[in-house]
Amino acid sequence: MARVLIPVFAAAFAADLLSKQWAISHATGLVFNDKPSELPKRVLISLVTIAVGAGLAWLAAKRGLGRQWGLLIGVALLVGGILANGVSPFIWARGVPDFIDVRGWVWNVADFEIALGLTGGILSVGVSALLVYAREAVARRRAVADQP
Repeated sequence: MARVLIPVFAAAFAADLLSKQWAISHATGLVFNDKPSELPKRVLISLVTIAVGAGLAWLAAKRGLGRQWGLLIGVALLVGGILANGVSPFIWARGVPDFIDVRGWVWNVADFEIALGLTGGILSVGVSALLVYAREAVARRRAVADQP
């Protein structure tokens, strides 16, 4: 599991920082978010996220939902984005570079990683639960139909 999650985290973290550096050199419409980093709070949130994700994955496996790769990959993306935005003010003195204009909101790659990690992780558990429910419903119908 770690051989998948650690590279996902590392890729998310690196992709964000590298894209910010590229944007500083090439992008137009660059906005610097100069809010404080709050890195200690981000580390704490990341640790809580990892613990909750691991707990949900364990609970899902115990309930017969199997390995929750979507949830775990979502956690790795979420934590990668949270921490990349947290270290950015230490790399760029003007703040966190935002350069992707989304209908008036200016984001960076980490913001998308956070959104995708959060929603994708939650949706993957929901889809798994629905599939198990459907499988059990079909099995119950077959069992009732097979009775004399």
